[in-house]
Amino acid sequence: MGSSTAMGDGIWRLLRSRSPMESAVFWIVLALVYLAISGLAGVRGVGYTERVNEANRSIAFDLNPVLWLPDLFLHAYPPTDPVPFLVWWIVLATVIVEAVMVLMRIFRGGVRPGASGAKAQRSRFL
Repeated sequence: MGSSTAMGDGIWRLLRSRSPMESAVFWIVLALVYLAISGLAGVRGVGYTERVNEANRSIAFDLNPVLWLPDLFLHAYPPTDPVPFLVWWIVLATVIVEAVMVLMRIFRGGVRPGASGAKAQRSRFL
C-alpha cells in the first residue's frame, strides 16, 4: 500500500487536464452535452409524455425520471422552480463529460506516458 497522497494522486490523475487544449475540449463538450440534455428534456416522448384524463377533462404530464430526477423527491414544478432541474442537468452533463474525457485519455495513450496498468502502479511504490 502506498501513502494516501500517492493513492489520491493516482485516482485524480485521469481527471486533471494535461493541456489547455484538453481544458477547452472539456468546456466545449460540457456546453454541448448540457444543451443536449436540456433540449431532450423538452421533447415530447423523450423528456415527458402527456396523458389525457377524459373524466376530469385534464392533461397530466409524466416526466422522464432520468432527466427530471429532482421531481422524484422534491415534487417541484419545473416552470416555477427550475433551479433544482438546472443544477441536476449540470451535474449530469459534468459526469458524462468526465467519463468521455477519461475514456478519450485511456484510448489515446494510457494513464501516464510510458507506463500503464497495474505493473506501473506497483513499481511506483517500490
